[in-house]
Amino acid sequence: MNRKKAWYLIFLSLALAVAIPLSIQFFPAQAKTRIISLEAKKYGYSPSRIIVNQGDTVILKPTSLDATHGFLLDGYPLEFIMRKGATFLKYTWEDDDGGLQSDWDRVPEVEFVAEKAGKFTFRCTQTCGNLHPFMTGELIVKPNSFYYLLISLSIWLVFSLLLYIRTDTGSAFAGFKRINLLETWPWLKKILKLRSFQFLVILPNFIVFYLFILSSLGGSPVGNRNIAIIVVWILWWFVLKAIIVPLGGRLWCTVCPLPAPAEWLSRRTLTGVRYIQKPFKKLHHRFTGLQKDWPKVMDNIWLQNVLFLALISFGMILITRPVATAFMFLGILLMSLALALIYRRRVFCHYLCPVGGFLGTYSMASMTELRAIDRDVCRKHKEKSCFSGGPEGWACPWQQYIGTMNRNNYCGMCTECIKNCPKDNIGFFLRPFGSDRRPRGYDEMFNIIIMLVIAIVFSVTMGGPWGVIKDAANVTESRELIPFLIYIASIWGLALVVFPGLLALVALASRHLAGSRISYRALILRLSYMLVPLGIFAWIAFSLPMLMVNYNYILVVLSDPLGLGWNLLGTANYPFNPFYPEWIPLIQGTILLAGIYFSLSRGYLGLKDLIPDSIARFKALLVPSIFTLIIVNIFLKLYMG
Repeated sequence: MNRKKAWYLIFLSLALAVAIPLSIQFFPAQAKTRIISLEAKKYGYSPSRIIVNQGDTVILKPTSLDATHGFLLDGYPLEFIMRKGATFLKYTWEDDDGGLQSDWDRVPEVEFVAEKAGKFTFRCTQTCGNLHPFMTGELIVKPNSFYYLLISLSIWLVFSLLLYIRTDTGSAFAGFKRINLLETWPWLKKILKLRSFQFLVILPNFIVFYLFILSSLGGSPVGNRNIAIIVVWILWWFVLKAIIVPLGGRLWCTVCPLPAPAEWLSRRTLTGVRYIQKPFKKLHHRFTGLQKDWPKVMDNIWLQNVLFLALISFGMILITRPVATAFMFLGILLMSLALALIYRRRVFCHYLCPVGGFLGTYSMASMTELRAIDRDVCRKHKEKSCFSGGPEGWACPWQQYIGTMNRNNYCGMCTECIKNCPKDNIGFFLRPFGSDRRPRGYDEMFNIIIMLVIAIVFSVTMGGPWGVIKDAANVTESRELIPFLIYIASIWGLALVVFPGLLALVALASRHLAGSRISYRALILRLSYMLVPLGIFAWIAFSLPMLMVNYNYILVVLSDPLGLGWNLLGTANYPFNPFYPEWIPLIQGTILLAGIYFSLSRGYLGLKDLIPDSIARFKALLVPSIFTLIIVNIFLKLYMG
């Protein structure tokens, strides 16, 4: 098939992919009256999912079984408060001056017409405990056409990409040529060469983060009223996943304040360089402490994988209990200080930091990189000052030699190499998304899988309507140990057994279809990379609604950072008012489609040098594409179905 026929089929199938699911709405069901007894208790509703037809009259008979709870339905002007034995419905009117006023009526039941089709979340509006922000339920109004549209488009996109790949002549997904930003913006090079650069960018974060620790220990114990919880786990988490990592890779490591005291202690200076002419253990610096090198047998990220899974097992507690967040920060601080007195370089960041693991893995897809401009210059330069240190800069804290470095994974972008290089041979490049496509080993492959599985788990636990799962994860409040152990076992089993097993089967099928003698290890590692862009977009789809729904809490805590009744910015009493929440499912679905595109296109490019034959490469991609499609439809079901 030639490229012209392929494009014809792609556009024809697109028309069908759009027309078929949208035609469902032209077959409406007969409208009925639905009477539903709605119970609320920490931290869920029963029923948690209400399914009706478009045009149905819905009569809710609400009651609370414990504390005061709220009910706010996305996309509908419906809000009420539930107490034991009483329900108060909010109503609004326009006063004589044209302003909107509101009040509450006590009612025995609440009635509304399900006029809009789709999936709509209802949320608790009354702070009822630690997990209050995650107390949700779902209203499904049939026909849920947009859900079926996104399923159809996901299938069409996989079909179209495979068809496009099948007719590739060698130029598919070529992208743009790298741009050296240090040449484009000379002022940026001057800034990065400053000895004080990293200290100055860390200092504000250092002050803020350690104030967050104080706030976590002495501020409001309620998560959605504590600045550390809101800024770290809602604002920072979204910015990290959606902006910093896709655009800047490990740029957060440049400004991270947590290991900074350990590095300052180890170097015995804040900004200066303690250079020695005669190398000590191949470095031109002496550090505080024993100055040991990290054991070579542990030169991997297995410890990071285990520590990340351990933290995530208590994730619901960490992101809702300020004191737990404080202890986590203090633990990182103490561990990094202790290790700095034993080992040289940033061994905590490199080998132990649970956040560093996924930063390194996902930075492979980022649109920036720090690289040698001309590797021949590096090869001829005998001193290797970028690696071993020089008068202008420290030895690479991440133990990377930029002359051979071809991946972002372990470059913390500290800029010491830029300061050290006497040949001015280091550039900071803008590049196409997903340019590093070779995971090094199974440790990185498992990190990729773990991050994807946790995105699914968090979508179920925090974004889903199932109160029983929230109770299982919330062991410190529920006091139910057995459900908690089942919850942990499910996470670890999915991350370490189920998904790796599925990927292994996918790789076997891919190798069989390719019909060539390909290294199984090399193939499964390349195929695992397909889950990197998919994972990034899945995390964006998960994190964005957290910000859209809870942005008001950011405004509140900025006015009252310690929960002491202050109103510094005049926003301490800003009402809970989600930002266009009815659009969230469609936005999430669109983001996931982008994940499919980058997963398949970058996966295909990653197989090019491993499988030179284009037909064999196309066949090798068939089963992984179906695997990717299934994963995306799991997310679509959670977000839209």
